[in-house]
Amino acid sequence: MFKPNCLIKSLKHQEEVLKNEFSLLCWNVAKLTLDTSYKKFIDSLIDDYNLDILLLQEVKKNLSHELYLHDYSYILSPNIEMKKHIFGVLSAFRASCEKELSLLTKKQEFSYATHKISLITHHKFANNKTLLIVNLHAINFVRNSDFKNELDYIHLIIKSHYGAMIVAGDFNTWNLKRVQYLKEFAEDLGLKKVEFSDESNLKKVFTNSIDYIFYRELDVTYAEVIDSKKISDHNPIIAKFRY
Repeated sequence: MFKPNCLIKSLKHQEEVLKNEFSLLCWNVAKLTLDTSYKKFIDSLIDDYNLDILLLQEVKKNLSHELYLHDYSYILSPNIEMKKHIFGVLSAFRASCEKELSLLTKKQEFSYATHKISLITHHKFANNKTLLIVNLHAINFVRNSDFKNELDYIHLIIKSHYGAMIVAGDFNTWNLKRVQYLKEFAEDLGLKKVEFSDESNLKKVFTNSIDYIFYRELDVTYAEVIDSKKISDHNPIIAKFRY
């Protein structure tokens, strides 16, 4: 196992802008992207919710095969590479991607194990304004201060963006100190949290939610947590936005 040094990209929609109304799914898929049960389930979600953007964490890809991902453009930003597979976060979309940046955590989990990864992408609306999206998988098994430092690093990179923004993913906010650091991070960037009327299927650890979608300069028109029937230890969260 070693640290990868490249992105995997397939950009097929570079002439298309992001719609003013769009739907987004965020899901930690727990390395199950090669399983039939996962493929059938995400197919049904794409059909039922007409998803424009997918933000997936813990994606597993076979190095010798193309990724199964419908007609989406995508960028896979890996944090682990092995002999036959890579793992990381994947952002998929049906619009152009103006630029992207992959951010590997400075710290490793348990001080010597894996890094985590976040992916920043930029997508243009019809009025030439840009939506910045962060697909984030926060570091775990480190001190709370290290967790904060990694959030601060992301904040430093994205704070100069003016306009619409979405930050979503698995934040590993399983204790109150991490929850507070995340709250401060969101407030500093002017981000609101997508609220769900029913949180019974939302992944929680010690009563603390760990999966979130944050946004600014957008309106939320719909939000739901989907029961994934135990395909993953996380459940997908979906939000629809209007720009």
